[in-house]
Amino acid sequence: PAIGDRIEAVGPGMVSLVGAGPGNPGLLTLLGYRRLMAADAVVYDRLAASALPCDLPREIELHSVGKSAGRHPVPQEEISAMLIRLSRQGKRVVRLKGGDPFVFGRGSEEAEALVVAGLPFEVVPGVTSGIAGPAWAGIPVTHRREAVRVTFLTAHECEKDSTQIRWDLLAQDPSSTVVAYMGMKALPGMVKKLLGAGMDPETPAAVVERGTTSAQRSVISTLSDLPEAVRQEALDPPALIVIGPTVRHSNSLNWVVRRPLAGRRILLMRGTSWEEALEYAGAEVVESSLPLTPAARVVLEALPLTDVVVASREEVEALDLVRGGVGWGPDVRAWCVGPESRKRALEFGWNRVEWAEIEVAGHELVEHLAAESVRVD
Repeated sequence: PAIGDRIEAVGPGMVSLVGAGPGNPGLLTLLGYRRLMAADAVVYDRLAASALPCDLPREIELHSVGKSAGRHPVPQEEISAMLIRLSRQGKRVVRLKGGDPFVFGRGSEEAEALVVAGLPFEVVPGVTSGIAGPAWAGIPVTHRREAVRVTFLTAHECEKDSTQIRWDLLAQDPSSTVVAYMGMKALPGMVKKLLGAGMDPETPAAVVERGTTSAQRSVISTLSDLPEAVRQEALDPPALIVIGPTVRHSNSLNWVVRRPLAGRRILLMRGTSWEEALEYAGAEVVESSLPLTPAARVVLEALPLTDVVVASREEVEALDLVRGGVGWGPDVRAWCVGPESRKRALEFGWNRVEWAEIEVAGHELVEHLAAESVRVD
């Protein structure tokens, strides 16, 4: 194509298939963030909602196509039609998908629809949960001396009469790691298939629920005992199944649980100096700005909070508009920095107004929060 054609191809009408990452907002890529901030319209899944930047300009259209309470997901054909319609309107479109668009995300189907329609598109890869989730649980998916291959699969394949998965080959390969997506319902059947094909019942195995988020939980067991261990801990989807020799490293390499604020999801306003200290202490930080944007409201509904840090009357007044919503339950603690923010929070009837000082450094804030042991459910 000519130079003019190439310039036009990256302008209006471009559709960017962007991987939102595995759940932790900080794992959205820099290129993904730039595409979102330059978009005219964003079409996002439920599991990708947490990656929306809270400072996304309010004029950007937000289109939710994911399943939520009382609402069924938009069929795939309708999603592709929406992307085509928005692109033909001359809009820069971001299709925000959980994980990586081309790893069990049906991103290739959407790309194919755009090709047929003759519309420009690009793929912005994302961090896939099949690597990040295990890493957050201390499980390397490869290891030079133990696992030199990785197999990614969807566990519900074991429920089909015909499948492309060679369970016999997986069962007879002790130097590999099997990572199964979308597998909670199919876990007993998958274990039965592998045991029936000859896999050692003592093979280390794990399930990681909501990996990389503050709500992460994991169960470490053996292959034969894994379904019962998961049942006893009442793990829920979304979750990953990890099977292979490297799972045994979880106890020694699980760096997340050693941090004092592990399991905490904390909302604070931009412009403070506390974010880095909170993240290094293990918290998942949701950083917003005032006034709250539509994207920030979506994020606050997608991410249940444990704590809110406020430092002014204005912050209290703005956040009071979303208090009591999906992400702000009655147990959320409000950490008020300065007497004015504390006074205003009490006037609004906020629960659990825990602490007030005029100035505080990041490490001091970490110490105060760490003294209260809570985690996301």
